[in-house]
Amino acid sequence: MTVPVDPERFIAGGYLPASFLDWDGHVAAVVFTRGCNFRCPWCHNSELVLGKSEKLDLVRITDDIRRRKKFLDGVVLTGGEPTLWSGLFDFIRKMKELEISVKLDTNGSMPEILERLLEEDLASHVAMDVKSPIDRCSLKRVTGVDADPEAISKSIALIKRAAPSYEFRTTFIDGLLTIEDMKKIRNELDDDSHWVIQPFRPVGCLDPDFCSCHPADPDRLKKEFPDIRVRG
Repeated sequence: MTVPVDPERFIAGGYLPASFLDWDGHVAAVVFTRGCNFRCPWCHNSELVLGKSEKLDLVRITDDIRRRKKFLDGVVLTGGEPTLWSGLFDFIRKMKELEISVKLDTNGSMPEILERLLEEDLASHVAMDVKSPIDRCSLKRVTGVDADPEAISKSIALIKRAAPSYEFRTTFIDGLLTIEDMKKIRNELDDDSHWVIQPFRPVGCLDPDFCSCHPADPDRLKKEFPDIRVRG
C-alpha cells in the first residue's frame, strides 16, 4: 500500500533571504510556514494563519540557503505555527546536514513535537509566545480558541529543561491583557532573564478591528516592568 505524501511538506508560506531582526545577534534567513491552530485576533500574519499566503517551493528555498550559508548565522522557522507543519523534521534535518543552526518560533501548543525536536537536538534556539496567563479563560480570550493550558505549561517546562537557548515572549495588547495579567504571566514563568515583552502594533491584524487600535506604549511597559526586556 502506497502512503500518500502530503504536498504541504514541500511548501513554505513565505521567505526572507536575510533578516537582522528575527534572531538577536544573528543574520538569518526566515522561512514561514502556513496554517495555525490559534486565531489571535491581533495576529499580524493573518494570511499565513489562514493558509492564504502564496505557496513557495521549499526546494528552491533550501537551495538558496545552501548557496548563501557562509553569509548566514542561521535560519528562523516561524509561521503560522511550525509545529503543525508536516515538513518540519525533514526541513530542520536538512539544515543540520548543511551545518546551519535553526531558531524555532512556536506557540507552545504541541509539546510532544517540541520534545522530539529537542531530543534530536534539532533546534538551537526556541522562542515561545506565551499569549496570556495560563488558564483556559485567559487563553481563549487572547488566542480566539479553546487552547489547552496543560499543553502550554508542558512546553514551558520542557523548554526550560531542554532547550540549549530560549526566550519567552508576550505581546501586550490593551483590551485583551492588563498589567495584572502581565504580572501573572511573569509569576507563572518565574524566569525574568528569558522573558521579553513586545508592544502590540496594529498592522495586518487577523481581526481588522484591531488595526484601528492604538499601539501599546513601550515606555509604560518599561516603567511597569523595569527588570524585563521590552522590545520597541
